[in-house]
Formats: sequence, C-alpha cells, structure tokens
Amino acid sequence: MLNLNRAVAGSHTKAKPLPDVWTGLVGQSIKFRRGQVCMVAAAPNAGKSMFALVYAIRAKVPTLFFSADTDTATVLMRSAAQISGHTQLTVESNMDFKQDFYSEHLSKMSHIQWVFDSSPSLDDIELEIKAYVELYGIAPELIIIDNLMNVAAETDNEWAGLRAIMVELHDMARKTEACVLVLHHVSEQSEYGSPSMPPPRRAIHGKVSQLPALILTLGYDPGQGPGGGMLRVAAVKNRFGPHTADASKWATLFVNFAACQIGDQDAQGRAYLRG
Repeated sequence: MLNLNRAVAGSHTKAKPLPDVWTGLVGQSIKFRRGQVCMVAAAPNAGKSMFALVYAIRAKVPTLFFSADTDTATVLMRSAAQISGHTQLTVESNMDFKQDFYSEHLSKMSHIQWVFDSSPSLDDIELEIKAYVELYGIAPELIIIDNLMNVAAETDNEWAGLRAIMVELHDMARKTEACVLVLHHVSEQSEYGSPSMPPPRRAIHGKVSQLPALILTLGYDPGQGPGGGMLRVAAVKNRFGPHTADASKWATLFVNFAACQIGDQDAQGRAYLRG
C-alpha cells in the first residue's frame, strides 16, 4: 500500500512513452507506453502484423516479438525488404542467389528477439520473458503478441478465454514495465462499412477493449497506383489523448506492402497534413 507521493517515485507509475516513429501518429497524440497494454486491431490483410514489425524495427528498443501468426520465412523477407527498400520478391530472388545476401541489413535489428511458437500459452510467454531477462539482464521494453487469437486459452469458452488472456497480459505489462502490444482481429468488415476505413471499437473481436490503455484500428486503402496505398490509423481508445470510439478521426500513413514500407510520405515525398 502506497500513498501517491511515494507511488509517483516508482518507475511503474510513469507510463514512459516509447520512441515515436510516425509524425502522423504524434499529431493524434498516439504513443505506445511502457507498463501498459496497447492493441492494434484490424481485418485480415489490413497490415497489422507489418505495422507492428515496422514499428519494432524503427523504434529500436529492446523487443521480444511473439510471431505466432506469421512464419519465420515471411518475417525474414519482410524485415529485409523494410530495411533495404527492396520488394519482397526481390529479397526472395536475392536470397535464392545468396542466402546471406541481407545479413548486414538484418544485423540492424539485433534489438529484436523472436519467438515463432504458433500457439504459445501464457506460461510459454512468461518463460520466454524470464529467459530474456536472464540472458540480457533487463526486461524487454516492448513485447509484441501477434496475435491474441493464437495464444492458447485455458478454457473452451472463446470469449472468456480471450478476456482471461488479456487480464494476464495486463498484469504482465505492470510487472515487466514493458509495453505489451497485442495484435487482434475485428469482426467481419461487412458489418462496419468499407475495409478501407478503420473499424469502430465495437468491432473488436471478443469485446476485449476494457483493459488496453490504447487501441488503434486500421483501414487499408490500396489506392490506384502500383507503388502502394494508404493506411488509416484511428485511436478508438486512448487514456492519454483524444480518441473517437466510432473511428471517425484518423491519421493517414503511406504504405507499400510489397516493400514493407510504412511512412509519413510516399515515394514522391508527398505527405498527408490531416486525416
């Protein structure tokens, strides 16, 4: 038991922001914070796994990435593409020619450690965090769970299982003082409008929106050109800034999924000034 004067001196109360990667999100007061559970939710193929990967690469903080939904080969090609600027098809061709073609590029993301178990349990996640601490002497600052549906539940009731997992991840964020970034699905997009627009908070699968301090939903608009499209990012919950539960306000980023690029500007240097 602590009074507030004593509690404020504890590092676990500070909710320190992780580094900003996109100025478009800064403009919407969107920040991932340590000691908090954050969520990115979207329909399949809307870019949530790539969003988390690009953030982890560019934030450059000690990261433990549970890639249950994306296999090793895909992560490898996406990572090499993101750092080199090559398309994933070019990466694949170059690696067929020379397996270590991108070794120098991949060395730039040594701050990320990976777990590729396709269905980890909460115990598995806890053991991997303990192993990380034992190996490096510190806890990771960012823990990414890709995604919530892949974590093995201890009950046959899907909704109860998802909520129980979120409770444990919330406790994990407090104890490790890491930002626990959970990727998750939304309900069928047809219920909530166009897939190019971020879905509202009520679309989150399993209604597990109570515990995260920040929830972002994504809408992907492929656009007309071959170079890429737009990723609309809405804060449908934000304890530290403005948000709209109906996703009516968003930040816009340029994306080129073929080359695993997400940025504030497109290839011609154009930037969106507002969502």
